Amino acid sequence: MGTETKNYFSILSIVLFMIIAAPMTAFATQQDEKENLTLHSNQENVDHHALAYHHEDLAKGMQAKIQEQIEAFNNKPRSSFLGRNGQHIKKHVVYKIREYEKAAQAHMKKAAYHSHMAAEQLYHDSIAKSKNTGNEIDL
Repeated sequence: MGTETKNYFSILSIVLFMIIAAPMTAFATQQDEKENLTLHSNQENVDHHALAYHHEDLAKGMQAKIQEQIEAFNNKPRSSFLGRNGQHIKKHVVYKIREYEKAAQAHMKKAAYHSHMAAEQLYHDSIAKSKNTGNEIDL
C-alpha cells in the first residue's frame, strides 16, 4: 500500500511540474521570437558593436559558471558520490557543464557574427560618407 501511494504522488508531482514549466518555456520562446523580429526589422539601426560585446560578456559568464561547476565537482567529498544518488549528482553536474559549454559556444558565435556585421556596417558607412563629401567629378 505504501509503494502505491509513493508512486501516485511521484506521478502527480511530475505532472504538476510539467504543467507549471510548460507556460514558462512558451513565454521564453515568444520573447526570443519578438527579439528576433525587432532585430530583423531594424537591421539598419542595430548597434552590432554593442551586441558583440553583450554576447562576449554572456560567454564569459558561462565560462565562469563552468569553472564554478568544475570546482564544485572537484571539491565534493568522495562520500557524497557513493550510492545511486551520488551517480545522479555526478551526471547532473556533468550535464550542467556541457550545457554551459554549449551556451558559451553559441554566444561566441553570435559575438563573431555581430563583430563581422559591425565591420561591414563601418565599411558601408565609410563608403557612403566618401560619396557624400563631393569626391565625384561634375561635368
